Amino acid sequence: MADPALKVYPNFASEAFAPIREALIQATNESAQQVTECLIAAWDAEHNIRVAEEAEQQQREQEEEELHLAKEEAEQEHREGEKKKPKMNNFDQATSVSSVIVPCPSQYALQRLNNFNHVDLWYLSPASCAKASKYNRSNADVTFGISKVDDILMLRSVTVVKASRNSVEDHDLSFEAFLQVKNNLLFYAKKASWPGKHLDALAEFFWNVETHPMCSNPNGNTTVLTYALRVHHSWHNDLKANKVFNIAIISDELMKNIDWEINAKASKECAHKASVHKHVPIHHTNFPFPSPPYCPIPPLALHPFSFFLCIMVLSLTRPTPALNPS
Repeated sequence: MADPALKVYPNFASEAFAPIREALIQATNESAQQVTECLIAAWDAEHNIRVAEEAEQQQREQEEEELHLAKEEAEQEHREGEKKKPKMNNFDQATSVSSVIVPCPSQYALQRLNNFNHVDLWYLSPASCAKASKYNRSNADVTFGISKVDDILMLRSVTVVKASRNSVEDHDLSFEAFLQVKNNLLFYAKKASWPGKHLDALAEFFWNVETHPMCSNPNGNTTVLTYALRVHHSWHNDLKANKVFNIAIISDELMKNIDWEINAKASKECAHKASVHKHVPIHHTNFPFPSPPYCPIPPLALHPFSFFLCIMVLSLTRPTPALNPS
């Protein structure tokens, strides 16, 4: 809309306004100059009224806009304030507490699950959850550590970025503990919004490990737990590289290789213990004569009759006292 203040009066002395001037001259008996001046004065009066009305309109619109902006700003501040206020969620009056309360792990474990990272099963064990609960009640929230997110260093609560010094690798867990904590892992992975496809594969993986025939073999539990640890780690690493295998499919060849490795290690440890035991000397402090030569077989392990013969032979080795010539 054009600003009326910028308008100028028309040329009332021109030929276009001649009929109007003639009519006014005849009606007022004034001169042409006086009629022209009257037309200009009338136009100025009407123009000033329009300019004043336009100014008032603009003032009203500006005030309304400022009021609207102030109202929106107040509403925005109110919404932001409501967001910052702690809120208590609603509850279902017809639902009772669950028959099982799953213990809550540390913030470190939960953060790794939220980021779809691997977490040792120990962090989901009752012992670890109890430690985390006790630690969270202390002043740990005022302690911060540095973490790297998308190449940006950030200060975060130490409970989120620091691993526990007491953590135990999966293959060092007892088989009973493994059966318990893997369910806790699936529970909190679901709460962390893991895809259903991944949760189903992980659940099937744990079931196949738990029921694998290898468990009935000597050192079988150690074998399947070691298999679970290595495959679980590898699966998460491949997820980041986008070259993922189906973790639910058990590799019998890998299971046999790990079983051979575990049994070979156990045999080596047994041989080492036997070798150490074999070369430990036996000190007979209660004999009234010099200690006998070392016997590689512990005396108590001998047959009673053989032990008696051994004592008889040893007694013959005792020096004979010199006879008194008198």
